Amino acid sequence: MDLREKWLGVLLGLIVGAVFGYWLLEVRSDLSLFRDGPGGSGHPGDPGEGSSINGTVNRNSGQDSVLNSGAEENSGEAQLSARGETLLQGRTNAIVRATREVAPAVVSINVVQQKAVRSSPSMEFMERMGLIPRRGLYSHVQSMGSGLIVSADGLVVTNQHVVADAVQVVVTLSNGQQYQAQLLESVSRYDLAFLRIEGRNLPFATLSDADDLQIGEWAIAIGSPFGYLLADTQPTVTVGVISALNRDIKRAEGDREYLGMIQTDAAINPGNSGGPLINTAGEVVGINTFIFSESGGSVGIGFAVPSARVLTVIREIQEFGHYREFSLGFTLQRLSPGMVQYLGLDDPLGFLVVYILQDAPAWKSGLRPGDIIRQMEGQPLTSRDVLYRLIYEASVGDKLGFQAERDGQDWSGEILIEETP
Repeated sequence: MDLREKWLGVLLGLIVGAVFGYWLLEVRSDLSLFRDGPGGSGHPGDPGEGSSINGTVNRNSGQDSVLNSGAEENSGEAQLSARGETLLQGRTNAIVRATREVAPAVVSINVVQQKAVRSSPSMEFMERMGLIPRRGLYSHVQSMGSGLIVSADGLVVTNQHVVADAVQVVVTLSNGQQYQAQLLESVSRYDLAFLRIEGRNLPFATLSDADDLQIGEWAIAIGSPFGYLLADTQPTVTVGVISALNRDIKRAEGDREYLGMIQTDAAINPGNSGGPLINTAGEVVGINTFIFSESGGSVGIGFAVPSARVLTVIREIQEFGHYREFSLGFTLQRLSPGMVQYLGLDDPLGFLVVYILQDAPAWKSGLRPGDIIRQMEGQPLTSRDVLYRLIYEASVGDKLGFQAERDGQDWSGEILIEETP
């Protein structure tokens, strides 16, 4: 027998053995099924739960199978639901929670403003010649901004420039409810305005009086940018960080000054003015006011009035019915090298009192023209900004201590701030 025949014999033997082994497994399976029965009684002839007796079928096994299948399906749905809930909770971060807390108190403000319109050249000529009576021409212009409800009885804070020259103000809540608003107080010094709407149990946000704001922490701006285009009462949320604190800015428009502002890179766009700037704790830290931009849109440089300043005005309104304006009643000029030389002064820092209104707070303090104020509230007057910040943040009833020089002699006093008549 040659080698080829040997290998063919081996291969044939392997095939026969595999077939025989498969047959034995099948036989064992049948014997096991016969011995245990479908119900698993363990005795041949004993009917299992799934066997038939006298032609009657016991369907408990089928019902158990369906129930088990349903239980497994419910268990799977529960697991998917729990997993979805876990994922949702993981996405619900501090920013989401803070937004949910404050957003219902954010409102959109629709304003109809009365703007003066120039007459045509022919009309102006006839007015100057006395041919027709002089009369002002005005047009009504619609504008929009944002605001924040700060009390359950309907006190709303926004920017003064949002409602300037308004003949009608309508406040719209995020749920679509609209209210005619009354202008309660306008404070041009801080670019703040306060409105009153007639409502009860309104959603409101809490203003923070804390001074622990940190550069680099999250900042969330909420408002109604481009309200007419979006046609939606739900506010828009943008996120950034606190970029800087105590920024002093002088704007060309109306020569308005903003001191001690919060800077943020959270997007603030047209229509956002008057809306809140909040932190991740859900505290309102500022009122969004203006941006630096050449295009008119956000470039990441926005500014907000600190909420502590807003609270100061609110307390004034609550106690006195209005914000009490004041003026110290003097005109100052910063010392220049020429003035220092002319007056023969040793110290070049300070401000020269140029003019004082008689009976004004500065006059009552003992200051007179020609005096040189060196310090105020213990701070050397090294720049105009230092002086203006101290006055800007003061209120009626405060006292501003100062160090002055008169005829080479140092003396001190204090200015009691009084309300302007």
